[in-house]
Amino acid sequence: MTSAVPQVIAWLVAAAGASPLLGSSPTAPVQVIDGPSVTGDELAAPLHLWVGCSDPQESDVSAAGATQVWPVLDHGRTRQESGEVWLTADAWSGGTGMGVVRAQCAAIVAGVEVLLRGLPRDGGPGDMTMGGLVWQSAVDGPFTWSQRQASDGAGCSCSFRVAYQTRLLTAT
Repeated sequence: MTSAVPQVIAWLVAAAGASPLLGSSPTAPVQVIDGPSVTGDELAAPLHLWVGCSDPQESDVSAAGATQVWPVLDHGRTRQESGEVWLTADAWSGGTGMGVVRAQCAAIVAGVEVLLRGLPRDGGPGDMTMGGLVWQSAVDGPFTWSQRQASDGAGCSCSFRVAYQTRLLTAT
């Protein structure tokens, strides 16, 4: 495997979409979007989570990054990868109150945090190994918060990253 980035993004999209705190929430579903928007049709929903997108307002955005260390002891058969995937949470309403959308945006970020807390075998609410894909992962900063007032109401967004560490194995 050259890098775990594509699999990590795919896991985050699937897990967020299936989460009862996010995509499958019965009371306030969050629209989970893989990468930057193509048409903008999804913006009719008030709550969004872009995975692999540092700024949904731009067309060319940072999605993820990774660095690798090459171990010598195993004759180069494995590499250790430290990576990050950028996400953006966004909430808007038809009103002018910033506190409401700020709280909704914070709840989306918290929902992603819960996805990565603990281990299933220990009864944790989430899975820091992303189903065994990585050693560990967590929501991490920097957190960039933005607020806006527009003719259609107040909005708040938070760009943040999910950091992970894993070992890449050479197929034999």
